[in-house]
Order: sequence, then C-alpha cells, then structure tokens
Amino acid sequence: MAKVAQSLVAMGHTIRGVCYAKPEYLNQAIAALSAIPPERVGLDGEYDYYGLAKRIQFSFGDRVGRAAVKQLSIKQRGSAVILSGQVETLDLLDQLVDLALSTEGTTHVEVNDVQVSSLALAQPAQVA
Repeated sequence: MAKVAQSLVAMGHTIRGVCYAKPEYLNQAIAALSAIPPERVGLDGEYDYYGLAKRIQFSFGDRVGRAAVKQLSIKQRGSAVILSGQVETLDLLDQLVDLALSTEGTTHVEVNDVQVSSLALAQPAQVA
C-alpha cells in the first residue's frame, strides 16, 4: 500500500480521505462513524445539523412556556449553545442556562446581548 501512495505522490496527485486502521479496530471505527454526535441529534433522534438548538428550544418551551422565551434566540456552534434576545428576569435566564447545560450534547452556553426586562438586584445586608 505504501508503494501506491509513493507513486501517487511522485506523480503529483492529491490523496484525501484515506484511513488506515488495524483490522481489529476497523469494525469499531466504522461503528463510531455511523453514530450521530450528540450535538447533531434532532427532536426525533434523526441527524439534524442544528439538532441541539432545536432540542433546547423545545425543552425551554416545555419547561417555562413558549411565551417566556418567544423573544429569545437559541443558536448553536458545534456543541456550544448561544442565547441572545430578551427575557423577563435574571432568575429565568439562570434557569434557562442550567436547562441548556443539562441537555445532552451541550459543552457550554454563551449569553450574548440578552436584555433582562426586570432586573431585581439583591439588597445589601443590613449591619446592626
């Protein structure tokens, strides 16, 4: 096999997509390639490039109601979830981040330009 590669390189051809594996590993490698990465699993278990974002959007609507997240945009970049838009409270945003992090396939959540309508700040403790 090495002589074939040497002759192709010598002739100026480009080789792409060649995988060499030990025979005992080949079946495991083929099985791993046929599995869908967790961030690409759709709502019904099918392959979906934006599956993670769709599953999170569905779970947000199911857990907190569609009205609470109607102005929130959920996107994904690989296994990263990106939230932007508007929510009512900081507690709701915290709850949504926790829910997104608990979804299979999520490695981290980015919050970009989320406006919080009702920002209740904690009062400082009174010193007696």
